[in-house]
Amino acid sequence: MQYDKNRFKVWALPHPLILFWVLFPALIVNELIFGQRQPKVSLVDEKSDKPFMERTYVPCPHCETLNDGRLWSRRNAFGHWFGLVCPSCHQIIPCLWNIFSLAILAITFPLWYFPVRFFRHRWIEIEKKRLAKVLERPLIQAKSINWLWLLIGVFGWGVPTWVLFEVGLVLYNGEEWDLKMMLVSLPIWLVAGFAWGLWMRFYVNRKGKKANRHESDRRSRFGGFVWSSWERFYTNRKAEKADGHESDRRSH
Repeated sequence: MQYDKNRFKVWALPHPLILFWVLFPALIVNELIFGQRQPKVSLVDEKSDKPFMERTYVPCPHCETLNDGRLWSRRNAFGHWFGLVCPSCHQIIPCLWNIFSLAILAITFPLWYFPVRFFRHRWIEIEKKRLAKVLERPLIQAKSINWLWLLIGVFGWGVPTWVLFEVGLVLYNGEEWDLKMMLVSLPIWLVAGFAWGLWMRFYVNRKGKKANRHESDRRSRFGGFVWSSWERFYTNRKAEKADGHESDRRSH
């Protein structure tokens, strides 16, 4: 797919955040239970002055359409177990899989293979209807969900991670339940989730280079104004002192 490399920054493996999606175990909850998927390739418009969330695009390799990433946010963020459907050509946009999700899918292969083959086409039709409803409404603005990131961090990251590491490992290893340790670790994971939500809130509101350049120009103009004001003040004070010394010399 062709795109302007001077304008767009590519998010794909081995980008650190994309690598995090592939390697972090807790994301099996997002993928297998909630159906939240991450496209293999995302494009970030570096020349836009909009927040990060509003300048991220998901390219379709089939029709080469740049789809706004916000199409798969909020109410339409979940339920995409088979991938993301392009609203233009209705083909599946390739998505990543967490390696732990792949391991579980490999183990449970006989359970899901035939149901998937049967329901896949029906699911695509449902996805088309969901996208049509999304396109009828204005896309979400980054500022409108600032507070929501905190809830997502606590309940969408902290709680699932606690369940995975504290409950899942006990069930997997067949160990005895240590309720005291589980209750002690719960606030730690909730605080970690809250911190993650704060970071995401900051990240999705980051401005592009254009905005940063404007901010730098504004600061430069402000700095130039301060410096010129100080220079005028210093020059005037120096001239006043010189006049004072000249007057004293003449009086003597």
